[in-house]
Amino acid sequence: MIRRLIMSLLALGAVWQSTAVMAHPHIWVDSYYRVVVNQPTLQTLEANWEFDLFSSLDMLMAFDTNADGVFQGQEKAEAAVAMTNLAQYGYFLRIQVDGEEIAPAQVSIVDLAISDQKLQVKLGIELAEPVNIQQQTLRIGFGDKENYFAMVIPDAGLIQLTGVLAETCTPTLVDAEEIYMEGWIDLHCDRG
Repeated sequence: MIRRLIMSLLALGAVWQSTAVMAHPHIWVDSYYRVVVNQPTLQTLEANWEFDLFSSLDMLMAFDTNADGVFQGQEKAEAAVAMTNLAQYGYFLRIQVDGEEIAPAQVSIVDLAISDQKLQVKLGIELAEPVNIQQQTLRIGFGDKENYFAMVIPDAGLIQLTGVLAETCTPTLVDAEEIYMEGWIDLHCDRG
């Protein structure tokens, strides 16, 4: 029964219908993007989340059936399935190209682990169309419009760039006008 309750909370089903709950975040998630820039066009991104300790412990209690402090085998599979309930909220991804909001073609849960008692989730993001970041500006951020999740920018920043062309790129932090977001990153790269 407790497990079903916790899964329901994470699924945000009935909980989001309450105005009192929507008033402030209940789950804090350090969130950033990892972008590999090996060519001027991007079609895939990676999002990384680290949940707050309290929410992480709730997930452990719900899915760590052998109580060893990690997700393995079926535990990991069931926890990943529970996370897919966040798809109905677009996984809180905010992506724009030249100021126009776009929706990813696909988002998948690539990995899920516990580190220092905190739940870490890695999302694979495939864009519907390639974005030429030498000709276009890719704007990325995270935000929960319902304000149940606080998608927090970690101290290391909202983006990690790697790849052979990463040094030609200038990520610029932009203040968010949206009250449910901490900020955006505008990514544009110079021609090599």
